[in-house]
Amino acid sequence: MDNPCEEVHHLMSGYLDSELDDADTERMEAHLAKCEKCRTEFEEMTLLVSASSTLSVELPPDEVWDQFLENIYNRTERQTGWIAFIIGISALVAWGIYEMIILDWAQPLVKGATAIALIGLLILFISVLRQRLAIHKSDRYSSDVHR
Repeated sequence: MDNPCEEVHHLMSGYLDSELDDADTERMEAHLAKCEKCRTEFEEMTLLVSASSTLSVELPPDEVWDQFLENIYNRTERQTGWIAFIIGISALVAWGIYEMIILDWAQPLVKGATAIALIGLLILFISVLRQRLAIHKSDRYSSDVHR
């Protein structure tokens, strides 16, 4: 590297972590003694490391973890229930459509009206489902709401 300031900048983290060999340590200390800009940056970095070393992560109490796991189980159970329900309803609708077409249970006009009503219901279901999925993807409050 041609620029000594840039070279010292790359050494600062290693110096603060005591990871430099003797030659790099001497080169950095000599440069810091001469360069006010690098010395100021190094002092700011030292303050940052000092301040961050006093930080600690506080783990939530066991009750919070228990509630978190319970919420995960509830969501998993509900999603599994909805999937099973949708598969079952889809199978019943497919069977009903097959029976409606094959069997002679009503006149063609009644079959046509029933088919139109079912198509309308399917379109409404798909529309609501599409809207709910779009809202779920962009709703920034859905996962941040605390009850």
